[in-house]
Amino acid sequence: MPAAIKLAIQPALDKSAAELVALAKALAPVDQGDLKDSIHFTAGEHELARKIVAGDAEAHYARWVEFGTVDTPQQAFLFPAYRTLRDKIKRRLQREANKAIKAYWAAR
Repeated sequence: MPAAIKLAIQPALDKSAAELVALAKALAPVDQGDLKDSIHFTAGEHELARKIVAGDAEAHYARWVEFGTVDTPQQAFLFPAYRTLRDKIKRRLQREANKAIKAYWAAR
């Protein structure tokens, strides 16, 4: 994929990741706030990937909250946020990719 197209898609990726983080934070249960504060996104394995992270040194229990344990029920926050926004994110990325591809070929 040409670099110009990748560069054009990245703002949509960042916006989508930020929306997903915001919704996950809104859905996360709050006890002391460590879990909510730990939710963020970073760059992924390549330039067109974003990694949503929940949990850090203070909130190492994020996976147990999301999936539950034998003793506690799940209080999912990350996957419901993803499922809610999945179609919107897909449409946004498709739209931005199409615009970038058309602009790239028009410039050639």
